[in-house]
Amino acid sequence: MRILFLSLRSPYPPQRGDRIRSYNFIKQLSKRHDVTLVFFAESDADIEGVEHLSTFCERVEWVRFRRSFATINTALHCLSRLPLQVHYWYSPQMQRKINQLLAEENFELIHAQLFRMGQYVTHAKETTKVLDLCDSLALNLSRRAELDCTPKRFLVKLEEKRVRRYEVEIMKAFDCGTVVANFDRDYLLNQDDTLNLSVVPMGVDLKYFYRHEVNGNGDNETDRLVPNVPENRAKNLLFTGTMNYFPNSDAVIYFCNSIFPLIQKRHPDATFFIVGNHPTEQVRKLADQKGVVVTGYVPDIRPYFEKASVFVAPLRAGSGIQTKNLEAMAMGTPIVTTSIGAMGMEAEAEKELLIADKPEIFAERVIHLIENPDIRENLADAGRKRVEASYDWPVLVERLEQVYAQI
Repeated sequence: MRILFLSLRSPYPPQRGDRIRSYNFIKQLSKRHDVTLVFFAESDADIEGVEHLSTFCERVEWVRFRRSFATINTALHCLSRLPLQVHYWYSPQMQRKINQLLAEENFELIHAQLFRMGQYVTHAKETTKVLDLCDSLALNLSRRAELDCTPKRFLVKLEEKRVRRYEVEIMKAFDCGTVVANFDRDYLLNQDDTLNLSVVPMGVDLKYFYRHEVNGNGDNETDRLVPNVPENRAKNLLFTGTMNYFPNSDAVIYFCNSIFPLIQKRHPDATFFIVGNHPTEQVRKLADQKGVVVTGYVPDIRPYFEKASVFVAPLRAGSGIQTKNLEAMAMGTPIVTTSIGAMGMEAEAEKELLIADKPEIFAERVIHLIENPDIRENLADAGRKRVEASYDWPVLVERLEQVYAQI
């Protein structure tokens, strides 16, 4: 089958949720289908990645993302009934590129990632179309609005109302939509029960994310790649993610202010690593606290998982399945998270991960794991088995192909 795949960002390198999802979808689909990929290039590195993507895509096209134009276009349409996200990611060059491809090639299916890319093919009536919303942005924004105390809160609430309406409207221009979790699907169906939605979860690359054996003398790749990590791994805590994304920045600020001090009362030498791109100024300031390390960008996050005894994900906002949790489970790092952090995951609480929503309980659960290596090991083993059974990309792309087949 000839597939036109519209990805918002370059899928390579696969270092954040939307990139990871599109990269693995394309890589697996290309084994059985001819995939033409189109994406916005936000940097020169994105353009350099075309060579890698061309090894499995039939054709790769890109349009340079112009941030200045995006900002001006958003401002000009601030009174529109459409979400600001739509105007921010609208590009006449991208529309011409996609129109040209549709005119030149006989695609049997269009796969658009997120409604920001879906807007470019609502007019394509003769080709089967799938819109991968990933998760409900309206649900994500509604949770953010409850927590955001900055002046942006009014704008977030306004955007949430626009997105809630638009997600439903644009879905009706597609043959089918996909989301990563049942609760996202249920939320959208509550808005309109006529929508055709299927669940295709996030996954994890099990060949990439796995824990290496430590040889006991400290002379391994992990020790070389992670500088200045205390030898007592039982007290190394970890959070990973894109750190200018509100749910992530809120989670680490909440952890440092309300949870980590409770852990340090019992274990004053505990260390909390915040690993991820684009830390905000608020996040960077957390490094002033005792025991907190903010790394910013790192070329490889796996060594940090291997050095950590507990992965903490105290998320209070967001939607969909948390890729960070899947990566931690694949790496054999036990997880303590919140109800929101665990939503959508096919994981058994108490056996495959731990859940706590109050700071005191969250801290006690982390302390319990620090002090009980056998429990850590059991939780880690069960978590790895869970992702092997439910979140391997080849299995998930088979589910996506079943969606294609049905329509």
